[in-house]
Amino acid sequence: MDGKELRRRLQQLLNEDSDSGWLDERSTYDFLYEAAIDFTDRTHCLKSSQDITTVADQTDYNLDPAYLKLYVTDGNNNYVVKWGDNTFISWEDYGDMVYSNQTDSVSIPNTFTIVDADLPSQITGTATSTTASTGGISLLNDTAGDFTTVSPGSTIHNTTDGSTGIITSKTSTTIIATSLFGGTNNFWESSDAYVIQPQGRMKLVLNPPPDSAETVTVNFIERPNPVYGDYQAYRFQDQYGIALVKYAFWLYKYRDMEPNFGDAMYKYWDNAVRKAGYSTNQSLNRKVGISFKGKR
Repeated sequence: MDGKELRRRLQQLLNEDSDSGWLDERSTYDFLYEAAIDFTDRTHCLKSSQDITTVADQTDYNLDPAYLKLYVTDGNNNYVVKWGDNTFISWEDYGDMVYSNQTDSVSIPNTFTIVDADLPSQITGTATSTTASTGGISLLNDTAGDFTTVSPGSTIHNTTDGSTGIITSKTSTTIIATSLFGGTNNFWESSDAYVIQPQGRMKLVLNPPPDSAETVTVNFIERPNPVYGDYQAYRFQDQYGIALVKYAFWLYKYRDMEPNFGDAMYKYWDNAVRKAGYSTNQSLNRKVGISFKGKR
């Protein structure tokens, strides 16, 4: 289901007209996005990987902004990342890592952990062209800008027309797709000023640091790109779209102080998530994990 269909389904379920003042578009998209993230977190339906090239004596490496959590485990249910071609290293609690105080570089680190990375700096600038909104999405083009640290899900403000919104995709280091709300125009005109707050990230920490360059492969559950426009869609099978709608219904009813109605929909949501998680693992026809036969 695309954004337009998700909104229509939610309006029908809530028995609200599309122009209802109680049902606002920004909240609808926010609730659906919260549902999509929770759905992915529980079902593990979106997977990705990142190859990181290490640097001698360096311990910290930023992870992909879409990183949600690890998912590959060994036979003892310990999370692992791949080092080089056929070696795996295991997760360790960050506090234990600090306490061990291992600073001498080695050929293969003993363990790794995942912690918060520094928050990227805010980005400011001005639009260099006018792009009308199409299906709720407007492109921000700044030929002098640098959107390297920007990723889908980051917050953006058009300080000229007073709108605020979210970045839904990135075309290049100078062009991003945005969805804006609450402003005069809710699209970008030439010379509109903007402020972007890139979202927080996580980082991989190796212990001890490596003594040379090698490839670390991090397999992770990927947070979905936000859907805030008519013709955008989540990367789920369509039958799960109604589950997102009922999660959003639940949040609306709690906002409306009617928890009994909301809780009934949450039960439907929870059941759909359980079925989706089972179906995902069955379609893969394997358990998420690895064998350590031949491990160093």
